[in-house]
Amino acid sequence: MFDFLAPPKLGSHAIPRRLTTLSVSWLNDQFCAVSVHRGEVEATWERPGRVEGALTFETLLREAVQQTGYRGQTVTLLLAHPRLAQQLVEVPPVTGVALRKVIQRQAQQQKVFAGEAAWASQTPPSGKRSHRVVLHLFPRLTLNQLSQGCRRNGLHLTSVMPASAVLHYQITQLPLAKDEVALLAAETGGSTTLVAGRSDGQILLARTLPGTWNQDADRLAVDLNRTILFVSQQFGVPVGRGVWLFGPGAEAQTAAMQSHIQPPVHVSPVSYGRFYWATEAVKLRPELNPNFISRELQKAPQRRTFAKVVLAGTTLVVAGSLAASAYCLVLARQEAADVRLLSRQAAHLELKQSDLQRLDDELSRKKQVIKLVSGERPPPTPAWLLASLGEVVPPDLVVTNLQIQHRDNLWRVRLGGAFQPSVAPLAPASSLALLKARLAGEPFHLKLLEPADGIPGQTPAAQPAKAGPAAGAAPGWLSRVAPDLAGKPLAGNPVVPDHFVIEGVMQ
Repeated sequence: MFDFLAPPKLGSHAIPRRLTTLSVSWLNDQFCAVSVHRGEVEATWERPGRVEGALTFETLLREAVQQTGYRGQTVTLLLAHPRLAQQLVEVPPVTGVALRKVIQRQAQQQKVFAGEAAWASQTPPSGKRSHRVVLHLFPRLTLNQLSQGCRRNGLHLTSVMPASAVLHYQITQLPLAKDEVALLAAETGGSTTLVAGRSDGQILLARTLPGTWNQDADRLAVDLNRTILFVSQQFGVPVGRGVWLFGPGAEAQTAAMQSHIQPPVHVSPVSYGRFYWATEAVKLRPELNPNFISRELQKAPQRRTFAKVVLAGTTLVVAGSLAASAYCLVLARQEAADVRLLSRQAAHLELKQSDLQRLDDELSRKKQVIKLVSGERPPPTPAWLLASLGEVVPPDLVVTNLQIQHRDNLWRVRLGGAFQPSVAPLAPASSLALLKARLAGEPFHLKLLEPADGIPGQTPAAQPAKAGPAAGAAPGWLSRVAPDLAGKPLAGNPVVPDHFVIEGVMQ
């Protein structure tokens, strides 16, 4: 539970500007509610008549929300209850977790009701050998009923503080000198709440007494005298400024109370109103004041909001991941379909390629057969030249030797012959010039070569007359049929020597 081990840091007393809550003051039979939104009081509501029992808290809270138009999520409760008790106990001089365990054990021992006790603590001035703790005790079962009433209304109970927490701060507003001790008594809906403390906010004692000065001033005065004596004995300080009264009827009962109390009795200068307790409760910081709600439960709304944010973020991430996975799955399926389609197309193209390759191989084979049959014979240029010699050779000339060779894409022609004296010739030079002119003209366009342009190292007269491969109409087949006869003169035919030789090239 709440472990208050240091005096509250008292500063400017105002509602936090960002606070939104429904502040409820339930003082025995009085139920008031104040709706606060962003540090401003928006609406107030008081339940008419007497209110009894924690089981009615759910109904009262629902009505308060409707009447004030509250639209927040948290509830702050200031409580004065018949089972709410305070005890001043001594604990060993320990700190931290050990001190919490000691206080927990003291709370279960000091409770005056059945069942487990919820507790909160405050630390008054202590001695060197021991520490004093003001224990605020309340039934755990009743506290759980209050929390469940809030949850059923969709709200979260973040603070349940005793009414003495507000009085503790009010002591700092009294006109007290430095380190001066005063006792402040307040009427809290049929009971009287007491707080003894110093002007600097250091608490000494807190108590709840049955009855009020409006019901039995004499009995209350006796209890106040006992409290003053107890504070003086325990802390060794006198209640110098006496007793301060706060609440309904305080001013009217001041004289009656003064007649039974030796220290002076004053009326608190703080103005009182029906919604004072609920308004002042939201000005207190729950983590620095006695609060029956643990710090873990106080942070529950923030954790719930954080959990919602985390859940929303996780949901978005999961949704995004699922969407990305679905998209990737669709892409993968599309890629697989494309791969299957391309595989089928590749198989079809491979089959088509094999067919085309087979056709190409067959065509190549046929080309080779045609090449073998045709023998790669060149054009019949020698036959054409041989056929035209009868027209181009002058009558007084006789061709005795004809050689045609195909080299370097050119036909090399060597023509040798003699003069016929039996025929009335032209001048030999004129007949030879006429033959050269006809060979150089159409259709052969023979390019004549000078003797120096012929075969190196030989003169035309020195070369023997040989029958060229194209001397006949078909020298190719003749050489293949009778290779031994090619280039040999026929028997019985004398070789006639050449008197002139014409050499040239043509395409």
